Amino acid sequence: MKRRSLVSKPRDQHTERWLVSYADYMTLAFALFVVLYAVHASRTELRQPVMEGVQQALGQLGSRPEQTGAMEREGQPALPVSELPVASSSANSLHQLKLELGNTLAPLTERQLAGIEQGTHELVLTLDGSLLFAQGSALLRGNSDAVFSALMPVLGQDTHFIHVRGFTDSIAVSNELYDSNWQLSAERARAVLEQLQQKGIAPQRLRLEAYGQYRPAETAQRREAGRAPQRRVEIAIAAERWQPPSPPPARPPEPDQKEGIQVYELPGGGIRITNDRITP
Repeated sequence: MKRRSLVSKPRDQHTERWLVSYADYMTLAFALFVVLYAVHASRTELRQPVMEGVQQALGQLGSRPEQTGAMEREGQPALPVSELPVASSSANSLHQLKLELGNTLAPLTERQLAGIEQGTHELVLTLDGSLLFAQGSALLRGNSDAVFSALMPVLGQDTHFIHVRGFTDSIAVSNELYDSNWQLSAERARAVLEQLQQKGIAPQRLRLEAYGQYRPAETAQRREAGRAPQRRVEIAIAAERWQPPSPPPARPPEPDQKEGIQVYELPGGGIRITNDRITP
């Protein structure tokens, strides 16, 4: 009979030890979630220092080489320079055109024969009707050539769409050339548009609009001046640009040709022999 040992083996007293480690892990995870929520809910000026502290604690600061050359904006994570939104340059472009046109047309603006106004979506150049046309006529006067020649160095170097608008006063047209103020305003706009095209403006950039007497000048100064300022032509430079079409693809090179005898069978059963150049 086997003799039982008087000394019993001690039982494992740490079978639940893993619960302590799991509790520590859950405590750290909960603390991390609290910190992240605090970062999200905190004020913008306090968010970046907290984020930097968390990155330092996790040993991740500077560990992302893809952020090299990135820019940091207040309250937002850093983005590579190539991914940052680019501000539209339309307003700056129109403002630059306004300055250039103002210098070019200074002698006319001083005499109130021209005006320049910049809006949100377009730059409007207003030319007095008496500067370009005789009363009741759509034939350009001789002085108009000098005006358009002065405009070309500014308008020709750009690709903005151009809307040419014709206006008249409220006096009805009474001649055999034009049936109504609609037609007169359209003909005046057409004359200016074709003049711009002849000076070198791409026709794809040009638009024509006619308003007759139904869109009077809105400024108080023009209203007080009577009907004369209503007889005008506007050259509106839109913020949108025209994109020139891409050039057509180059034609593939012609295959090599060689001279030889070409035999053609005729419908009646005969043949025709020539020495034209043939393609192999």
